[in-house]
Amino acid sequence: MMSKFTSNAPAIDMTMVGFGQAGNRMVDLFAKLKKKDGTPVYNCLALNSNDGDLEGLQHISKSNMVSLNLGGLGKNPEKAIKIIEEKQEVKEKLKTFITERVRPSDELVLFFAGLGGGTGTSTIIKAIEEFNDYHNKPIIKEELLKLQKETDPKEFKQNLKRYMVRAMKNAENRTVKIGVVASIPVRDDGPDVLRQVNEFSQRIWKLARDKSKGISFVIFPDNQKFSDEFESLTESVKSGLKIDNYRDYANLQIRDIIHEINTATSGGGTSVTFDKADFKRLVLEHNGCLVLNKIEKNVKEVTNEHSIKEMFMESIGSSYLHDSIQLIEEDENGNKQASKVHHVGLLAVLAKDKPFSSSFIDSSKKALVEQLPINGTVFSGYLVGNNDYQVSAYTFYKTEALPSRLAKGLVTEYEEFRARQQQFIFKNSAIASIAATSEEDEFDSMDIDLSDFGISLDSPDEEPVTDSEEELDIDSLDFSDIEE
Repeated sequence: MMSKFTSNAPAIDMTMVGFGQAGNRMVDLFAKLKKKDGTPVYNCLALNSNDGDLEGLQHISKSNMVSLNLGGLGKNPEKAIKIIEEKQEVKEKLKTFITERVRPSDELVLFFAGLGGGTGTSTIIKAIEEFNDYHNKPIIKEELLKLQKETDPKEFKQNLKRYMVRAMKNAENRTVKIGVVASIPVRDDGPDVLRQVNEFSQRIWKLARDKSKGISFVIFPDNQKFSDEFESLTESVKSGLKIDNYRDYANLQIRDIIHEINTATSGGGTSVTFDKADFKRLVLEHNGCLVLNKIEKNVKEVTNEHSIKEMFMESIGSSYLHDSIQLIEEDENGNKQASKVHHVGLLAVLAKDKPFSSSFIDSSKKALVEQLPINGTVFSGYLVGNNDYQVSAYTFYKTEALPSRLAKGLVTEYEEFRARQQQFIFKNSAIASIAATSEEDEFDSMDIDLSDFGISLDSPDEEPVTDSEEELDIDSLDFSDIEE
C-alpha cells in the first residue's frame, strides 16, 4: 500500500511505453493510477508482437495498444530483431508507433521491457534508436550546423569531435529525455536466455552511455531478487497484496518505488525541502544506472534523529529493484577503484505524531559524502504527513556502475550451467527394430556349403564401380549422425 503523499502531482511528467509482455504488464500498473478527476496520472502505451498478448491488459486504453501482428516469437530476441530489420511492414509499423504514437510532450519518456523474451528485448533496442533518430538527432544536427557556420572551415574540420560535444550540450535542453527499465530474468530460465540477456543488456548499456542518445538513465530490475523475496512472504501477505506469482510482485515493486519518489518531492511543507527542481536535476542530468531504494520502519522503532540517519546509511548500501552495486573495489595491488556517483537524493517521510529535529539531514549528508565517490550534488529533505505509522527513508542516485548480477553474475551463472552439462554424456536416440521371422531366417542355422552348388556369396554378380565412375547421390546422404 502506497503512502498518502502519492496523490501529489508528479514532479516529472512521464510517458510510459511497454514493449513485449513483461513491459506491457509493468506499464499497465502505471495506467491504473488515477488523478482525483479520474484521468490517468501517466500517459501509458503498449506494443506487442500479437493481439492475444495485449488482451490481458486491464488499464491501458485500447487506443494506446499496438500489435505488430507477428504471432509469438518464442523467447528469442535474436530472431525477433532479425524479423524487425528484414520485414519492411513490421519495421514501418514500429517506426510509426515511435514517431507518431509516442508523443514526447512530457519531460521524460520511459521505455519498459523484460530482457528474457523476444518482443520486448528486441523492440526496445530498435525503439531507442528510432526515437533518437526522429526526435533528438535532428536537434543535435541543427546545433552542429550552427557551429559550422560560425567557425572557420579548417578549424571546424580539425576539431570536429570537440564541436560535436558542444552541439550535444547546446541541444541538451531541447532533446527529449529517455529512461529505460529493462528487467533481467531468473536463473531458471536457462543458459540460452542468460546468454541472450547478457548480449542485449550490453547493447542497452552501450546506448545508455552514448550521450547523443538522450538516455538519462537505465534501471535493471532483477526478477531473481523479486522471486526470492516473493517466496519468503507469508501467505497472508501475498493474499493482502492480491498477487500469486513473483512477476506480479515485481511489477508492483517497480511501479510503487518509481511513483513514490516522483510524487514525494512535490510535497513540501517543511523547512528542509527536496523540491521538484532538485529531483529533475537528479533524474535528467548525466547518464548511467539509476539506483532507487527505500527503508521503512514502524514509528515505534524510530526513537531519535540518529535512527533516521542509520536508515539512510542502510538504504544507500542496497537497492529496491536489484542486488547491490559495488561502487568501490580493490584491484590486485590493493588500489581502490571507484565508479562515479552523480547527484544523490536523500528524502525522509516522517509521521505527523512523531516530529524530529532536522539535524539528521546534515549528519546523514556528512556521513554519505565520506562514504561514496560523489561527483555531483547531494539533495536532501523530508516530509511530515500521514504515512500509515511508518517512517520512510528514500535514497536514489545515478552511477556509472552496474548491479553485481548483471556486471558479473550472469556470466557466472551461464558457466555453471555449462559445467553441469559437461557432466553428462549425451546419447543419440534411435527406434528399436523388431526382428523378422520369415523362413529365410532359418538359413543361418543350416549347415550347408553353397560352394558344392557352385555358388559364392562373396562374389557379386556385377563388377564394382570405381571411384572415378561413381556419382554422388545427394538424396542418399544421411545427415542424422552429423554433430555440430
